[in-house]
Amino acid sequence: MRILVNDYAGHPFELQLSRELARRGHTVLHTYFAAFQTPKGSVNDGSSDQAQLTIKGIMIDQEFSPHSAFSRRSADRAYGHKLCQEVVGFQPDVVISANTPLDAQRLLMSETRRQEAKFIFWMQDLLSLAIKFALQKKGVPFAALAGKLYSRLEQRLLRESDAVVCIAPEFRQTLRTWGIAEERMFVIENWAPLEEISPLPRQTAFSQEHDLDGTFCFMYSGTLGMKHKPELLLELAQHFGNRSDVMTVVIAQGAGAEWLRENMNKAPANSLMILPFQPYDRHAEILASSDVLITLLDSECGAFSVPSKLLAYMCAERPLLLAAPPDNLASRIVRGAKAGIATPANTTDFLEGANQLLSDKPRLPEYSANARAYAENNFSIDSICDEFLEVVTYTFNGRREAQSDVLPLPVSRAPAPMRLTHKSRGAPNKRFIN
Repeated sequence: MRILVNDYAGHPFELQLSRELARRGHTVLHTYFAAFQTPKGSVNDGSSDQAQLTIKGIMIDQEFSPHSAFSRRSADRAYGHKLCQEVVGFQPDVVISANTPLDAQRLLMSETRRQEAKFIFWMQDLLSLAIKFALQKKGVPFAALAGKLYSRLEQRLLRESDAVVCIAPEFRQTLRTWGIAEERMFVIENWAPLEEISPLPRQTAFSQEHDLDGTFCFMYSGTLGMKHKPELLLELAQHFGNRSDVMTVVIAQGAGAEWLRENMNKAPANSLMILPFQPYDRHAEILASSDVLITLLDSECGAFSVPSKLLAYMCAERPLLLAAPPDNLASRIVRGAKAGIATPANTTDFLEGANQLLSDKPRLPEYSANARAYAENNFSIDSICDEFLEVVTYTFNGRREAQSDVLPLPVSRAPAPMRLTHKSRGAPNKRFIN
């Protein structure tokens, strides 16, 4: 089949899915927004990539300012128009779209329909709720009205999708209230690429470059928006500011990172280090340079967001300190895996959790081992790809298949890539869903 996977953010695990689909014989175009500043995976076609895979960063013909509501909406529409051109040129049988702003998603879905292809809405966040939260946080007038308008758009796009993949079971309740048919909802939790984030010793070239050896390093790595409560990182640095053996390191970009840079003079000297995103090929090394890895999520965001950086942390085999709503999937994962300490997203509990980790160093290897074990038990790309191909099969057949119907064929028997013409589109031959 011809499958277009669009991930606006360019995250590593979506790229891993595209590579696995190509390995199984499908022809895959993977698109992402090249100008969007998020930690990106290995977006360059590597020597090990299949010939059936093309990875393409989308550029737009205007300046992109993510913190300006007007500029952002204009850029999102421009990105959507560029995506439509890719759809016309690639002629996919199926489009899987993740992390895509709703204005761009609307255009992408319309063009997908014109090409008579199937559309899978890969829901990483409840975007309209996230938009409302972000606008209210910035004090933008009519934020509630904007949230309502985008909620209507999001609901319509979800209803018109052939299938919806949610990353957390909690999302389904909201989708039910929005009138999304239960049979079209699939839950596939996020993951991280195990082979790209291997555990490494604490002393690394990165830790030496930044004088982290001999310190206890609390590290945050990834996008830092206002929903991630950057003030907790400042308070952490202040809390341990009188200890020369403790360092808070933040490797991030985003509105929250900008706020933290503007306020870092409120922390004692040499207690807080802020760095921009680092090259992806150093990701494992950077995470290994920490003693504790931090994940944050505002208490108001638990209903619509799950921080996926936590999953990369687990691959790195380091203890976790999470501040998030207790019923959020991330909190349940940390508690269930016994991979660290999960606290509510408030200063008192967060700092107490940091104190516990710092004072109970003999326990840290156990947390680390449990984190990696969770990743090894749950992040098999082979099984995850099977789940996505079940969803693809559903979009053509209109019914959920038994697991045996979509198990992969042996690699040696994998057929040549299939191309369905628009006239012949319908339920694809099962032997091609592999």
